[in-house]
Amino acid sequence: MTTNRKYPLLWEIVLWIGSLVIFYPLAMVVMTSFKTEDEADQLSVNLPSAFHFENYKTVFVQGKMFRALLNSVGITGFSVLFIVVLSAILSFVIMRNRSKLNRAIYKLVTLGLIAPFAALPTVKTLQYMHIYGTYISVILVYTALFMAFATMLFSSFMLSVPRELDEAGVVDGCIGFSLFYKIILPLLLPITVTVSILNFMWVWNEFYYPLFLVNKSAMWTLPLTVYNFFGLFSRSWNLVSANMVIVSMPVVIAYLFAQKYIVSGMTAGAVKG
Repeated sequence: MTTNRKYPLLWEIVLWIGSLVIFYPLAMVVMTSFKTEDEADQLSVNLPSAFHFENYKTVFVQGKMFRALLNSVGITGFSVLFIVVLSAILSFVIMRNRSKLNRAIYKLVTLGLIAPFAALPTVKTLQYMHIYGTYISVILVYTALFMAFATMLFSSFMLSVPRELDEAGVVDGCIGFSLFYKIILPLLLPITVTVSILNFMWVWNEFYYPLFLVNKSAMWTLPLTVYNFFGLFSRSWNLVSANMVIVSMPVVIAYLFAQKYIVSGMTAGAVKG
């Protein structure tokens, strides 16, 4: 018998405690977003005396959320597109030609999983390339940072695709990129959806990297707009909380609707490979 079958009550208690640890701060943020500034300063999970929905209107108007929303959509969309396309093509080349060079390239790419982000060298490199403080610099950094995990997932899934399909495609006249585009890519749909959703959530929520890469408030992504209400000498916790709820909603909705695709994509390659 497994441990969770031996002690079901103990495991339920552990799970409930873990759930409280996760959901308590979330509930506090949601409740605080509807409070007045004085009530929000108490930083409690208590219900507000009245639900002030105008906090969200204030955040959208004063926080310039619409411009930040467009920035987040553009940066996230192009970053995910580059990550998926480049990782899929790279994985196809590496896994279909297991030469020493390709194996070395795979190890070098996946080394990015453990390599820390170095802000100063990255900024200096972007300045040398004359693209620092531009949208393309943020997109390129995201692509480089998140390609490692995407390549690993695509490569694992690629092992489940029979090589006989390649041979059949070559016989039918598919060579090179057309072989990948017409034969292999449709079979990668489950893992493509998984990689797209995961990277969408990571890029959309990212706060640390844009902080170094964006030097104009007009180029802020949604997570950075929290600075509009969190200053050195004043903190409007109710508006900060409303801002956090707005920023998090697209990711929460995406995860709730795509959870089964994430799980199926993550397990498909492991089971078949």
